[in-house]
Amino acid sequence: MPRIGERARAARRERILAAAAACFARAGYHATTMAGVAAAAGVSKGTPYLYFDGKQDLFRALRGEWDCGLAARAEAAIAALPAGERRSPRAILRVIAAAVADHVQAETQVCRVLVEARALAAHEPAIAAAVRAGDARIHERLTALIAAGIAAGEWPPGTDPALAARLFTAGLHGLMAQWHLEPGSFCWDAAAAALAEIPASLPAPGKLVR
Repeated sequence: MPRIGERARAARRERILAAAAACFARAGYHATTMAGVAAAAGVSKGTPYLYFDGKQDLFRALRGEWDCGLAARAEAAIAALPAGERRSPRAILRVIAAAVADHVQAETQVCRVLVEARALAAHEPAIAAAVRAGDARIHERLTALIAAGIAAGEWPPGTDPALAARLFTAGLHGLMAQWHLEPGSFCWDAAAAALAEIPASLPAPGKLVR
């Protein structure tokens, strides 16, 4: 069992993260200050620095928590599939898309931070490194999943799994951006389900103009 001090420290860190999510979502990265986060969390100005090196570190931590929460949600959804469907890459891709849809709606503020992180990556090297690392892990797993689906005959044999993976993730990121610009402007469940079907229409790599 964690000691009381450890539980209190963990609870304070979570309070700071929640306050940061609200501040970043409301004002954006550049307008948010560590002092503002401290005030929103109800702690002294120096307290956030006991947990995070600075604003950039706090921002990256939020992004990491969103990704970990999404991974846990997707894994739970996959585990809940009937045994036969768990052996189907196409069924798993649909579940992943649905998990993203659920996570975006459940964690709206942190999702907004995630969307901003992609824009900040063009000018903030540390954030860019975190985005690239996360993208690489996801791309590798999705490519392998779609390749397995092609081998199982669930998608056409000429489908390019790497391109399909990129289009799938790009579609999700685009939907996130649109959702935050116009909340409620489309049905996430329907959009995610449609996006999961994209690989079926992709040509083989050699048939693409490069």
